Amino acid sequence: MSGHDPKSRLMVLGAFLLPLILVKGSAIVTGRSPQGANAASAAVATVNGGVIEVFTPEWSSQQIAATHRVEDLRDMPFGESPLLHVRKHSGIDRIDPPDQPTTITPPDVSVRIILHSRHGDVALIDRKRYRAGDALGEDGWFVEQIDAGSRSVLIVHRESGKKATLVVPMPR
Repeated sequence: MSGHDPKSRLMVLGAFLLPLILVKGSAIVTGRSPQGANAASAAVATVNGGVIEVFTPEWSSQQIAATHRVEDLRDMPFGESPLLHVRKHSGIDRIDPPDQPTTITPPDVSVRIILHSRHGDVALIDRKRYRAGDALGEDGWFVEQIDAGSRSVLIVHRESGKKATLVVPMPR
């Protein structure tokens, strides 16, 4: 008998499939499933007299609130980090000299990140890299100082002498 003969292949296939078909067929006919069946059968319980009752979990209000909180966190770009401390001031802190007019306002920009290196600190402000002395747009504002320790950037309007501090916002 050769291994390439179609009859021998059919016999080998039948020898493996016949027990499988018999066990599965008898389980279907009797309504019982063998041990280790699918996970869906774990949710169905047999009660007195063969009546089948479907298990439905009862959720507490705290569990539902936790589920909604998890869904809200999935929509956020970053979760809360235990390694970061909360700062009281975020965004733009304005420092106006009292004798200057208040018509000049700092640009509406946000600092994304500050990188500290041995060649000088770099701030990522509105997706552009800035170093100390770089012009911040065309309104006359310049980056005066970048402080990686306090995660802040001091900008100055050279014509009026006004200063403002930009702070890296903390994730919420």
